[in-house]
Amino acid sequence: MADAAIPPSQASPPSHPFDVLLRLDQRSRERTPVKETGAQLSEIRGRLALRLAGWNLLFSMDDVAEIIPVPRIITRVPGVKRWLLGIANLRGKVISVSDLRDFLIDRPTTRLPGSQIVVLRSGEWDYGLLVDEIIGMRHFGPQHRLPSLDELEANLRPYVIEAFLNENLHWLAFNAGKLLTDSRFLNAAN
Repeated sequence: MADAAIPPSQASPPSHPFDVLLRLDQRSRERTPVKETGAQLSEIRGRLALRLAGWNLLFSMDDVAEIIPVPRIITRVPGVKRWLLGIANLRGKVISVSDLRDFLIDRPTTRLPGSQIVVLRSGEWDYGLLVDEIIGMRHFGPQHRLPSLDELEANLRPYVIEAFLNENLHWLAFNAGKLLTDSRFLNAAN
């Protein structure tokens, strides 16, 4: 007896929220035609959208290893800056967990039911960033790009690659690589 293909409506749900985002991104790319042949990948590829301290940030999917709920146990590390919340066990691997808002603007994040951890991978190390809320995937074309970052807050400017305006909302493309090479972020000792 040959195996029949399972219709998508009856397929089992993906095991991780990150898998859902990847599937949504793929479907969106398949349905969204590229109108300009010279369009850059960043203009047509989906980005992970999240909310942090009133900002709408966009992370490249290439930078995000996964999204996890805030761990129940985050072990404090003595002698570090307040924004480094501690370390946590992620399926047997130790990751650091940092409050991105506190790092950027020196104000701790109030953990809400929608708060999540965005896990970034750099080489062998995983870095967890506490954020207010994961919004989902967003796609922007060249018509949404803002010509200048002049009005951007000074403490966020070093980490923003470009900005978009869509439906009267500003979206800031966050440079995770810049964060993960910033000596201030890497040296959390007091």
